[in-house]
Amino acid sequence: MVAAQTNASTNNTLGARIEKARAEKKIDARLNALGNIGTSLSLAEIPEALKAAENLKSLREQLALKDTTLKRWGELNPAEAFAHVAALPEGLTKVEAIRSVSVAYATTNGRAAATAALKMKPGRARNEAVSIIAETWARSDVKAALKWANALPDGALKSAALRSIYFVWVHSDPVAASPVVQNLPTGEMRNALLMNVAASWAVTDPQAAIRWAKTLPVEADKDLAIVIAIESWADSDPVAAGQFAAKLMPQTLKQRAVLATIERWAVQDPQQAFEWISELADKSVHEPGIARVLTVCAPVRPEVASQWVEQLGVGPIRDSAIGTYVEAANAWLPEAAARLALKTSDPIQRQQRAEQCFRFWRASDPESAKHWLKETDFDEDIKSVWLSAESTLEY
Repeated sequence: MVAAQTNASTNNTLGARIEKARAEKKIDARLNALGNIGTSLSLAEIPEALKAAENLKSLREQLALKDTTLKRWGELNPAEAFAHVAALPEGLTKVEAIRSVSVAYATTNGRAAATAALKMKPGRARNEAVSIIAETWARSDVKAALKWANALPDGALKSAALRSIYFVWVHSDPVAASPVVQNLPTGEMRNALLMNVAASWAVTDPQAAIRWAKTLPVEADKDLAIVIAIESWADSDPVAAGQFAAKLMPQTLKQRAVLATIERWAVQDPQQAFEWISELADKSVHEPGIARVLTVCAPVRPEVASQWVEQLGVGPIRDSAIGTYVEAANAWLPEAAARLALKTSDPIQRQQRAEQCFRFWRASDPESAKHWLKETDFDEDIKSVWLSAESTLEY
């Protein structure tokens, strides 16, 4: 019995587990097995595992064991793991490792992690560490992270740290972040942050977010922020957001806001969105608004969406809706798309759409497609051309 226990203990040593993993014939299974060893190491086993990884001849095997070992070390003792990784030679392995241990370290002690990152040698790994630590620290204490970042010397590290913090801040407290963001230098980052403020603020108080957006001095920023706020509002109350958008002026702003609302509305209640946009007094948004609803819904519920299109009054908007439906639903329910294609008023578009539907339909169900074509009123010459054309579509 003692001998059996001894054998079991021997077979469970780290070295034995590594050899067992390396005995896997398939390379993917071997790398997965080595990686799994790293995920379950004890703190005491980590130095041995790292040394064993260095002694492996295969670079792939080295990386499989080393990467998960370092990540595991970061989970068990992030300060020690960070110090070890920070001292590694520059390279991809160091960058990948610093990403995981930085998150773990900053989660447990943001200030200590930030201090340690600044002591690293300049390079890609330090840049990654500073950015990740700033972001992680900001999630738990944005004021402390901001104070630290603002005290850094001007330069790339400070810019990277502040960028990471700002993008956390605009989501966690958009009201407090808004005046700071407004005063940032003009550029892509400022624009992106302004839009994030509008979207996040509108989640809790859409009217206040829109009032703030209207105060932005640059007209393009103001209009985009208003649209983003209304779009975010539509996630929780699309009816109210749509009613508000429909009253905006000028016309171009109203159209943008209405269409943004409809896109969000369509993924929640497409039928309600379709009915609302179809009945809206401003007919200039009917065609693009209906198209956006159909683009979302037709691939998912093609039969239902086809019924909505058929209920539209005959005219240009219905014809446009048929075209959108054919594009969106043809690959999923070609028989419904074909049925609507034949109801297109313009004869040239009618023929083009019908041919498109036939090609898709024939690729999946040639007998049904041929039977449908036979019953249509197209000239026999046209039918012959369609039937003789080789199908190049693949499902």
